[in-house]
Amino acid sequence: MADTLNLSKDNATAVKSRYSFFLGCVMPVKMPWAESAIMHTLPELGVDLEYLRKGTCCPRAGVWKSVDERVWLTLASYNLLQAEGDGRDVLVSCNGCYVTLYEANQLLKENPETLKQVNEYLAETHSHYNASIRVRHLLEVLYEEVGIDRIRRESRKVPIRVALHPGCHMRIFDDGRLVRYFSELTGILVDEVVPYEEEQMCCGLQANLADRHFATYERAKKKFDAIKALNVDALVIVCSGCYDQFERALQILKKEIGYEFGIPIIHLAELLALSRGIDPDDFGMRYLRTASVDTIIAKWESDRR
Repeated sequence: MADTLNLSKDNATAVKSRYSFFLGCVMPVKMPWAESAIMHTLPELGVDLEYLRKGTCCPRAGVWKSVDERVWLTLASYNLLQAEGDGRDVLVSCNGCYVTLYEANQLLKENPETLKQVNEYLAETHSHYNASIRVRHLLEVLYEEVGIDRIRRESRKVPIRVALHPGCHMRIFDDGRLVRYFSELTGILVDEVVPYEEEQMCCGLQANLADRHFATYERAKKKFDAIKALNVDALVIVCSGCYDQFERALQILKKEIGYEFGIPIIHLAELLALSRGIDPDDFGMRYLRTASVDTIIAKWESDRR
């Protein structure tokens, strides 16, 4: 496999990025396979990655920004200053966590008075934030820093067909670059990405706070129905918040109407790990799934023989 993928010592050390990995609330509890796949693959690609060990909830901008901006900025800054103290930028996979930390960081960089006020609150914990670091999405690091050409060169396609769920917060930038990165990266890691009309529809997470029935039936289920009709092997995501909502919706739908989706929801990093020849059992791919990944693993194993 190493010969096939052109892996070398030079390739493994080509990137010198240093990041603190902000997990967020959902990933370590419900998506251990995503966390493990990221920690297996990024160091191989030259990304110096360590856990941000003293983090709190991000906290979600869609809730706290409207309730109390002071709390939102202070908690976000508390997360950011942990990485700043280690001389690292912050890497985030969850779209929601990314929006919170990116927007808070930009606001504090551009508004010295606001930063001063936040540091007055942080002083209660003997902390201080200089707003000197960057917040980067996993997709940005893979596409821009590691480089899509390198990933293409070192990857062996996983022989499956997939649908994508970008999620609303992936559209944070007017040029839509995160969505494009997601699509292009997935496209070089699998045989086929199958488009569908409801791809841009939200998961329903924010709506769930106001109307659970609407979020479950008019958002999540509509996406599930559309994806089931595609006959794909998996639904690919990167956002922990979207996964949380999808898992919740599937539990509700099964309990209330006996609904079965039957298609595994997998993280982009899992595809990256498989494409690099990392055994699925090494990053716990079989555990805590909404649907079995045995078919995906069987196809991957068959292709490697």
